Amino acid sequence: MKGNHIKILTIFGILAIISIFLIQIFWVRQAFTISESQFEHNITVALRQVAEKIAVKNKTSFLQHNPVIKVNPRLYVVQVNSEIDASLLDHFINTSFDYFNINQDVEYSIYSCEDNKLVYCNYIQKKKPLKVASTLVLPKFEGVDYYFSVSFPNSPIISMHNIPMWMMTSGVLIFLVLFFIYALFVVFAQKSVTQVQREFINNMTHEFKTPLSTISVIQQVISDPDIVKTPQRLATYAQIIGVETRRLNDQVEKVLNISKLEKKQFDLHLEDIDVHEIIDQVVYNLTHTDFEKILDIRTDLKALPHIIAADRVHFNNVVCNITENAVKYSGNEARIVISTQNFKDKLYISISDKGEGIEKKELKKIFDKFYRVSTGNTHNVKGFGLGLFYVKQIADAHKWKINIQSKLGIGTDFIIIADLKK
Repeated sequence: MKGNHIKILTIFGILAIISIFLIQIFWVRQAFTISESQFEHNITVALRQVAEKIAVKNKTSFLQHNPVIKVNPRLYVVQVNSEIDASLLDHFINTSFDYFNINQDVEYSIYSCEDNKLVYCNYIQKKKPLKVASTLVLPKFEGVDYYFSVSFPNSPIISMHNIPMWMMTSGVLIFLVLFFIYALFVVFAQKSVTQVQREFINNMTHEFKTPLSTISVIQQVISDPDIVKTPQRLATYAQIIGVETRRLNDQVEKVLNISKLEKKQFDLHLEDIDVHEIIDQVVYNLTHTDFEKILDIRTDLKALPHIIAADRVHFNNVVCNITENAVKYSGNEARIVISTQNFKDKLYISISDKGEGIEKKELKKIFDKFYRVSTGNTHNVKGFGLGLFYVKQIADAHKWKINIQSKLGIGTDFIIIADLKK
């Protein structure tokens, strides 16, 4: 999948998620509004039914069409304007609320119509009913007219079981959003893997092409029967073929060793090694290698002691790989400093350069398999992206710490922290 297609998919996916969320929020709010309106309607009808029962019992009539007055969603006043028997009121409220499936705890109060004074109040616990003795007799208020109020002290009034469908659809929406995010993650991860594999194949093709081309040209030359007349020339070509063959073999070995590195299926032959001696040998070998650029490698070896337990070959390769990387990414002039110092019982080995540097976002991937710092579409830096992957694997196998500090355009500093030989 092309990068533009992935971007378009991502944008449309995000817009779709936002739209679905907005629609869902709208309908959930509508559901709550409808549910609350239904609840208030049920309360009003239930209380009117209570008022009608009281009116029938007392043989009175309402002075107004609707005796139920809503003060707020949790408080209602019922203008019965008659005598009130608290026992009957308690019974009527319970039966009416049960009929309309109103399961909220209720607090009702009785007031005098003359001075609006509270004369009685009671609490009906619907969810966990109180066990009250059946012999309890509630008072009866006679002589003057009374009205009562009903309130719902517990909130919220709307319980979630009133809107199960919306809860279910919200759950489905969340699941779909999470699935979409996971799908995007997989797509981007696959894109990254594909890009790394493509770059690896391109790099491998580039690395193999030069020696194969050289060998092919030499093969055509030595096919000439007259070449035997110039044995010195033939020996030179044979030497070149040997060099290029070894180069191809080295590249193949690097690729074949990938699985061993990942599975850590390599043997460490630990021995006491002199770090300064190996660094000096690496510097000598590199200074006598043609990198087709100005090379300035300096050492500042201050560590004392400088003996560690390590695999000599692997440690040599680690120092060599990091230093070669510094050379490759240093432009036309490579200035590198390899230094050592002690801190407590640790040996710090620093390999710093004044090269191109690495962006902060790429530092986390620098030790990944096949990963190479982006240099555009050019192949001016050779390699498979296995050097630092190898370094990290060997460092982990020796239980060394390896840190990297870099600033774009200023340079990079690799620091290996190893335990000193006790």
